Amino acid sequence: MTLRIHQLECFIAVAEHGHVTRAAQSLFMTQPALSSQIRALEDELGVALFSRHAKGVDLTPAGEAFLPHVRASLLELEHAVDAARAAATGVHSVVRVGLIVGTQVDVISRVLRAFRQVAPGSRIEFVEYTFDKPSAGLRAGETDVAFVVLPMHEEDLSFMPLEQPGVIATLFDEHPLSDRSSVSIGEILEEPWVCADTPDEICRDYWLAASHRVAPPVVHHRVRTMDKFIQLVAAAEAVGIAPAWVERHYRGRPVRFVPVSDVESPTVALAWREGEDAFPAVVRMRAAARAALGPSNDLRPVEHQSA
Repeated sequence: MTLRIHQLECFIAVAEHGHVTRAAQSLFMTQPALSSQIRALEDELGVALFSRHAKGVDLTPAGEAFLPHVRASLLELEHAVDAARAAATGVHSVVRVGLIVGTQVDVISRVLRAFRQVAPGSRIEFVEYTFDKPSAGLRAGETDVAFVVLPMHEEDLSFMPLEQPGVIATLFDEHPLSDRSSVSIGEILEEPWVCADTPDEICRDYWLAASHRVAPPVVHHRVRTMDKFIQLVAAAEAVGIAPAWVERHYRGRPVRFVPVSDVESPTVALAWREGEDAFPAVVRMRAAARAALGPSNDLRPVEHQSA
């Protein structure tokens, strides 16, 4: 049996998109070329991997069984390539680290500095993601470990909590509450809000304070980056909540940051795929996180520092 890597990559793309045309676009292929690759793979296996219908394709039971093994095999192949290159160059491994744009916070920097002590022969490759990818590449298999912000969908992922930064209301500078030392979430719920543009409803609902509402939010804008969020607030288009570290990065803008007294803090966490606890990249990054947190390894809230 001869299976080609490209065929397996095509299979994963179609499985993830549920549509041959969209999968072809993601792979920069034509739809007929992708269909040909899938047919060749099915012929080689002697089973149908997809059932076709008017709206796209679904995995057959054979396809469902095949998919996790293909993902694992391609990941192992990547590790094999890394090992070969390490033997030739003296660099033990390349660790792909996912980050959400705008979450470059102190605790992450401490973990990464500690990683250089724990794994001096490893090289870090950063991959940045916007709000629409809260797992920072883990679910797509694009990263080995990631620094994420909880809450979010936790299925198939494992986490090591690092820090609770606190929550701030993000208000335009002439907002009636902008000079307050703190606010309760109920004081701003009826205003237009900015919504995180993400398919993860747990993440989205947290940043909309959905658990504190009795009516649906008034959402005027959806954003995938903190820069756009802050710009909309500065323009008095809407309000919202954000992690407290945002104040340090955007101080000087026509925006006020006021601590929120009654919303549970989000959590900055190191994340990896469930079942990969023993993978070298995960083991070393977890060791670095423990070193960065200190002997107690306690998850400590971060005290808000007002401007």
